[in-house]
Amino acid sequence: MIGKQLRELRKSRSMTQVQLATLLNTAKSTISQYENDINEPDLETLIRIADFFEVTLDELVGRELPYPTQRDRSSGFQLMESLTEEEAHYLQDSLSIYRKWIAAAKKQE
Repeated sequence: MIGKQLRELRKSRSMTQVQLATLLNTAKSTISQYENDINEPDLETLIRIADFFEVTLDELVGRELPYPTQRDRSSGFQLMESLTEEEAHYLQDSLSIYRKWIAAAKKQE
């Protein structure tokens, strides 16, 4: 899971696997296993690696931002992806129909 990112970070610092292993107090073979996605480091080790390379845990594990949706405290879910103009109009029309349907249902109560 972190293999590619770890290898790139290590090489960007011109470090060998042995040097990184020494820093993390582990064996060179352990670093090799991490980089080849054979084994994964525990949370404590992930934090130490992220701190050393000055990256976030998200960056270390290859998680990309922005997320597809983000919770907005005031208005529910906010869509964070780009829509085509046609998709945006469709969603606006659908929302308008839904709101009219809800308003009509409330009047019947």
